[in-house]
This record gives sequence, structure tokens and C-alpha cells, in this order.
Amino acid sequence: MSRLIPLLLLTLAAASTQAAPRYNVVDLGGSDSSAYAINSLGLVAGAEYSPSGVPQAALFHDGIITRLGTLGGASSTATGINAYGQLVGGATDADGLRRAFLYANGAMRDLGTLGGAEAEARRINDAGQIVGSAANADNLWHAFLYSGGGMRDLGTLGGEISNAFDINVHGQVAGNAAISDAIAFHAVQAFLYEGAALRDLGTFGGTNSAAWSLNDAGHAVGYAAVADDAADHAFLYANGAMHDLGTLGGTYSFAAGINNADQVVGVSNIAGDGGSSGFLYSGGVMLDLNTLIDPATGWRINDAHDINDHQQIAATGCRAGVCRALRLDLAAAVPEPATWLTLSAGLGLLGLAARNSRRAASEGDIAAGV
Repeated sequence: MSRLIPLLLLTLAAASTQAAPRYNVVDLGGSDSSAYAINSLGLVAGAEYSPSGVPQAALFHDGIITRLGTLGGASSTATGINAYGQLVGGATDADGLRRAFLYANGAMRDLGTLGGAEAEARRINDAGQIVGSAANADNLWHAFLYSGGGMRDLGTLGGEISNAFDINVHGQVAGNAAISDAIAFHAVQAFLYEGAALRDLGTFGGTNSAAWSLNDAGHAVGYAAVADDAADHAFLYANGAMHDLGTLGGTYSFAAGINNADQVVGVSNIAGDGGSSGFLYSGGVMLDLNTLIDPATGWRINDAHDINDHQQIAATGCRAGVCRALRLDLAAAVPEPATWLTLSAGLGLLGLAARNSRRAASEGDIAAGV
């Protein structure tokens, strides 16, 4: 039996290989809606659109839509949500100005600005720290960190503007910022903020980049221009290096969300017709989300914005001409047919080994006169 053990272990190891993940599509409702963020409980932040296309910030949960309202104006959008169901985003006030908001305990609150007229909040962590962008007294937009009731300017990379897009549990911030006053609106690059100066993450040889999301390990994702600015590619920044995640066969890709397992979601164009699809990047492979759902549902996943540690994905998809906020829930893993055959072979080897062991024991007993 001992000689069969290595072969048996190899067989069972091969049997552990699973098929690509499969997802169930959960329609979050609304006549026309989009999903932008998801928390650990599967609650989704986004927007519902009026017939004329005006967005209203919304919280989506299992078919229930909570409309958050505005700050006195016509429109609002929710782009971040934490584990406690606190939401952030942007909403217009009575003067039509865009303002950053925090929605908590059933009420929307204006977070103020950096001295200018407008602001936009992007994400909130479980400690209640909020990041976004706000106009300063010179009407230049700068990344901000809102904590303890105050808004702090995070500065730039040497230019005039910056934006903050995400914050993790440790207070690390991801965003992008202009690197030179001379080309302030032409060279804007991804940064990480870790309590001191902004750290430039660079590009893939092109001009622009942005860090759009990061996980609790400080691994960031976003997009970066390739050489000659021919296209933008999704990246994963980890351990001091920017890694190109590739595309779905097309020319561009954009990474919008990452979880603590380094699984990444976003959007990429595809080869052929040039259309776009939401993607899941996992285990070093970029997968078209449309290949991971049941085609009989009729949904086409256009983009994916966020993913939580349960691998639930906040996405937007269209069916029969109607586009809605969706949540993609991981279905139970099912081994591929070939895996079942491998597993059966492994079990067969186990049975053979057991029979041989019993036979050897029996022969030994006979030889001993038992």
C-alpha cells in the first residue's frame, strides 16, 4: 500500500482543481439603476435613474430600494458603503452645487469643502473615515480625508489637482494626482497615501494612471496608460510593483475593486465587436463575467465596480434594453466532469490499496498458521 500513497496523493491533489467560479445574478431593482459599491453584508450602494436620466442615490438590499434623497437639489449618487450601512457620495444642494454627503441614521449630511464651492465623497471605511475630492479656495480640486468631523487636504504630487477614490481599514488612501503644474491636466498619476506624503505609483510607460481601490493589505488597483498612451490597462500594485492585468482580448481595461484575497473586478473591451464586459481577475487569470453566469437569464454584465470578501460583486448589466444594478452571488462550486473522473480514479486507487492491504494481512496470517 505504501507504494500507492504518492500516486494517490497526486490523484487527489488533481481532483481538488475546480471549475471557474459560477455566479447567480440578483436583480436589485429599479427601472434604471447602477451599482457602485458593496459591503461585507451584501448591501449595495448606487443610484436609480429617473426617466430623464437624473440619478438618485440608493441603497439596494434583496429587492428593497432605499432612496437617500438629496441636499435640496435634483440629483445624488452613492458610491461608498461600510459594514455599518453608512453611505457616502455626492448630491446637489438647492443652488445646484455638488456636495459631499454622509448618509447615516436615516439622514443625509453635508460634509463641507476645502474652502471652495463643491465636493464629492467616494468611499468610507468601518472607522467612519471618508475620502473624496473637494474644491479649495482657489477652486482647485484636491483629495481629502474626512475624519473626526474635519476635512483634511491630502495635497498633490506637485501639480494642482488630486482625487481620492478609496480608503482601507488602516487609513491608507488610493487616488490620483497631477505631477506637474506645467502639465497639471495632462499628467495625473496614481498614488497611495499612508499618513505622510503621497507616493507616486507610476504608469506602464504612458502619461496617466489612477489607483481606484485598495484592500487591507494596501494592494491597489486601477488603470495606467501604456507606452505612447495607446491604451489604459488595469493594474494591481503590490509589493512595490505595478502588474499589468491584461484585457479580455481588446485594447483597454480598468480595475475598479479588489477584496482581501486580491480578487479584482472591473471592465474591459473584448476582441471582435469592441464591446465591453465586466471581468473578474482571480488566480492570475482575467475572466469575462458573462461566461460565469447562466446565459439563459438574458443578462449581459457591462461592468463590475466592487467585490467583497464573500466574492459578491456589485455590477451593472442590461437585459431586453433595460440596465440595472446587479449583485452577483457566488454559486456553489461544482467540480468539472474531468475532475469527477479523477476523483473516482483516486477513490478506486484507495479501494485497491485497501484490498491489497487486507490480502497481504490474510496471507501473513496463513503463513503464521493463524
